Amino acid sequence: MMQRIKKVCIKFANLFDFIFSILLIKIIHLRKTIIKDKTLLLIRLDSIGDYILFRNFLSVIKSYSKYSEYKIILCGNIRWKDLAETFDSNNLETFIWIDRRKFRINPFYKYQILKKIYHIGFEIAIESTYSREILFGDIIIKASKAEQRIGSTGSPENYSRWKRRLFSDKFYTKLIPLDEKNIFEFYRNKEFIQKLLGTYIHIEKPSIDVSQINLNLPVKNSFIIVAPGAQEKSRRWNIKNIITVIHYVLRRYEYNIYIVGSHDDSELANKITKEISSKRIIDLTGKTNLGQLAKLISKSELIITNDTSAVHFAAAVNTPFICISNGKHFGRFNPYPREIDIKGTYIYPPYIENNFINFEKLTEEFRFLSRININEIIVDKVIEKIDMMLRR
Repeated sequence: MMQRIKKVCIKFANLFDFIFSILLIKIIHLRKTIIKDKTLLLIRLDSIGDYILFRNFLSVIKSYSKYSEYKIILCGNIRWKDLAETFDSNNLETFIWIDRRKFRINPFYKYQILKKIYHIGFEIAIESTYSREILFGDIIIKASKAEQRIGSTGSPENYSRWKRRLFSDKFYTKLIPLDEKNIFEFYRNKEFIQKLLGTYIHIEKPSIDVSQINLNLPVKNSFIIVAPGAQEKSRRWNIKNIITVIHYVLRRYEYNIYIVGSHDDSELANKITKEISSKRIIDLTGKTNLGQLAKLISKSELIITNDTSAVHFAAAVNTPFICISNGKHFGRFNPYPREIDIKGTYIYPPYIENNFINFEKLTEEFRFLSRININEIIVDKVIEKIDMMLRR
């Protein structure tokens, strides 16, 4: 009952937010602005891993004949600010950073962002995210009042598709139709950009060039990285299991172990260091920016992680990884397709592992959600993969 009431409250809150945002935009649009030639707003407000699977296409957009002389401004999620500013500034004029939480709960902050975007006077605005969000990217598209407002038809979740059709598809001057088949997100981004530009793109995998990043490591020995966190609790393998795995690695191998993650993962790191007293464990949670994290991962012998952005960092810098996943977004964000040359392996709960031969069925069953308990994955399975990867 309480769950149902909570869902109803969220729906009303979202509706109120939408109506309020439209009113704000109407107020902002009362003052006319001048459209500036050759200005392009690119909107990307999803998570860190999503951005890694998109960012290589920025150079394609910038070098394309139509947009080569455009001033391209990226409106992005502030969570990956240092990643984009470190590696992608050469393909962009500048950035507009958005704190998603403040954008939702702080009316003055939202007003300032939308007003800034409108008064720049963009000629073209592109919402490149497949999972279009009405209260974020779509609202920004409407606020921009650009001459051309381009997006995709969006992901096919029933609970969001009808809302987009009813409320926000009309904010766009052009919607690019995308294949509704469940495909890996890197290929989805490639499909969108190819249709946007009308040309084939030869980029085959995500990559990050970390050669210019300086990194002062606390120790010089070879090391393994462990990333114990994840945004959603359902995608976090039990910390006791992770501690058992770390105990094993310390006993069996001579590697040091770096614990990485955001400030939010510091509590998990503290549980590990309190349980295991060893100078070979170094807690780096919240102590590196994303550029440094990419470099750190590139130097690692192996990374053991939940299904988080760490997987995509590892794939982009060609580091071996073991990803522990409950299968959520199977086929879209995990696993990496075989034809993409990576050194990673995935461990899923028994139901998924036992039905892997029916890959297409799994891509449909777990396309949007997985209710399988990630802790059905046993420690011995992870240890077996560790031995396999390190002996390789």
